[in-house]
Amino acid sequence: MIKHKVEIIVKNALAEQFYEFMINPNDKKYNEWWAEEHLQFHITKKGDENHLGDCVYFDEYLGAKRRLKFHAFITVADKPEKIVWQMKMAGIKMPFYVILGLKNKEDELYVSHELKLGYTGIGSIFDPFIRLYFNKSFRKALENHCNIEWYKLADYLGASE
Repeated sequence: MIKHKVEIIVKNALAEQFYEFMINPNDKKYNEWWAEEHLQFHITKKGDENHLGDCVYFDEYLGAKRRLKFHAFITVADKPEKIVWQMKMAGIKMPFYVILGLKNKEDELYVSHELKLGYTGIGSIFDPFIRLYFNKSFRKALENHCNIEWYKLADYLGASE
């Protein structure tokens, strides 16, 4: 299994605000958050009242050379601390996860953005093929993106109140 984690601290931000924004996505607000990079993020099919099972579509640039787009569904919705999206391809659940962790401490928000890609056990023989796509350049682009976007979200949410 391939793991990639970016952790940052955002001053004067609230887990509840970030959580609500990410659990209830819509293209307009997603694009306003970062117009140059964020294209689409919306619910395509509703799950339960807590958003478990919600299906989403996600499309963004990671700098000038990378684009990340996928369909996923929510497997964990632990308000306000954690959301897990599992990616799908052609309607098939894939062993690819985006995990967003949010934790407030005093006037700071700890944000953890993690990708888990691939299989454990015998299935890990496929990891080298996954690494062809999720290579060092891709990881760097994702890290740069994350190190900008969460501060931008705090600014956007503060401005939109």
